[in-house]
This record gives sequence, C-alpha cells and structure tokens, in this order.
Amino acid sequence: MAQDRLHRILAELSAGDDAGSVAGLCAVCPSLAGVNGAGIMLMSGDIPRGSLATTDEVSQLVEELQYTLGEGPCVDAYQQGRVVTEPDLADPVTRRWLAFTPPVLRAGARAVFAFPLNTGTVRLGALDLYRDRSGPLSGEQHADALVLASVATRWVLEAQGRGALRHGGRGAGG
Repeated sequence: MAQDRLHRILAELSAGDDAGSVAGLCAVCPSLAGVNGAGIMLMSGDIPRGSLATTDEVSQLVEELQYTLGEGPCVDAYQQGRVVTEPDLADPVTRRWLAFTPPVLRAGARAVFAFPLNTGTVRLGALDLYRDRSGPLSGEQHADALVLASVATRWVLEAQGRGALRHGGRGAGG
C-alpha cells in the first residue's frame, strides 16, 4: 500500500510542468492532500531560513509570518520532529501562535498542517499545508502528506548534495 501511494505521488509529480522541482512538489500538494495551498520552509537550529516555494498568496503569507515571527505550525513541527495540525484556527483546542493566527485567519486560512522534513536525527524544515475550511485531514490525505514530506526531504538532501539548492517558486524568500 505504501509503495502504491509513493508511485501514485511520483507519477503526479512527473506529470506537472515543474516536474522535479520544489515548486512542482508544492504545486501537487493541494490536489493530493485536499488542501488549498502548500509551502516548504527550511530551518537551521531553531531559526527559520526561508521558504523554498509556495503555491499562492495565502501560503506565502503563512511562510512569511513563520519566518518573521518564529512561531507557527512549521516551526513547531521542525522543533518537535512530529506532525503538527490545527484543524480549526478560529477555535483551537489549545491556543498557540498568538501573533501568527490572526493574520492567517484574515487571509482566509482556517486549518493548517505541518509535516517535518527529517531523516533520522537530521531536521531540515517542514512542509506546510493550509485549507480555507476547518476540519482535519482524512486518513488518506494525512498519509499522502507524509509521503509528500518524505519526497520533499529527499529533494532537499539531493539538492544540497549537488550544491543546487536555490529558492524557487512563488513567494520564495529568505
């Protein structure tokens, strides 16, 4: 089952205009994970280093706020080494991200999900997903997002190994 999921995701990635790029990876996240947008942020130590790519203005804002404020789902996922979800930003079970949440809500995001980019003990950043409606990801969407984060991790490691890591895609910064 996991191999079928990976093959399906890789086929989707290779079919896009930006096949093989981080922008292409972000571009397929909405359809595969049932979200509206995605971004990939790199971090080093406890410091956000910037966004590699985003899919739209809202995901760009999500990335920029985390970079500027040092708080948000990506930062938590990176620091904790685990998936961080907030299925209802307007009415969270636990209040967190006091500076991050209000502008993200104003921009139209209602739920955020962050998947760490890591392999073993090496932490690289996180894949951020947002949706314009409240609610958790389904089990299938969550599983797809885990595979997307794994593919993103591999992409970042390979790009670093080639010395080819450069920012790309919409909203890239840092």
